Amino acid sequence: MSENTANIKEPLVTHRVMEMQSLFENPAGPELYRAAESFLYREARMLDSKMFRSWLRDLVSPDIRYLVTSTELRSLKERRYSLPDQVCLFDDDYRQLSIRVEHDLDPQNWRSSPQETYCRFITNIEVFETDNPQDITVRSNCLLIRSRRSYQTDQFFCSRLDTLTKQDGQDDFKLKSRIIDYPERCVSGHNMLVYL
Repeated sequence: MSENTANIKEPLVTHRVMEMQSLFENPAGPELYRAAESFLYREARMLDSKMFRSWLRDLVSPDIRYLVTSTELRSLKERRYSLPDQVCLFDDDYRQLSIRVEHDLDPQNWRSSPQETYCRFITNIEVFETDNPQDITVRSNCLLIRSRRSYQTDQFFCSRLDTLTKQDGQDDFKLKSRIIDYPERCVSGHNMLVYL
C-alpha cells in the first residue's frame, strides 16, 4: 500500500453509520412500531394537504430541532482539502418553523398562485427504544414529489432520523428532533422550500 493510499479517508458514510449504531440496538415491539408508523403517515397526510399550522401545533414538540444536512459526495481522490464533511441546509427550532409556516400560508407568497401540490412516500421505517422511556428513535426514508404548473416538478429524497416523544400526561407522540440526511450536495430542484 502506497503512502498516498494509506492517507485516504474511509468513506464518510462508514464513520456516520458506525457512530449511529448505538441508536439501533433496541428494536421496538409491534405496538410502538405501529404507533410510530401511524404518526409518520398522519404527518405525511397533513403536510401533503398543506395543514401546516395543524402539523406544527399537533405533531411538533416546542423543543424541536429540525436539521437538514448534505454530506460530502466527491470521489476520495478529490478530497485534498480539509473541508467540512457536511453542509447544513436548515437548522430550525420551533420559532423558525412557525415563521416558515406563516410565510408558506401567506396569500402574497409567490408560491400560492398557482399552488403547489405534494405527494410523500415514507418507507423503510425502523423503530427503536431509547434510554428515555418517553422517547423512541425512528429511522425512515422519504420521497417527496412537488408539482407546480404542468411543467414544474421536483423530487426530493432523503433519510430521516427522528426522535418522537410523549410529553407528560399525553398519549400521542410529538416530533422532538428530525435529522435529515439529504444526499444531493446542491439542490437540483427549483428551491428547497419544503418540509421533509
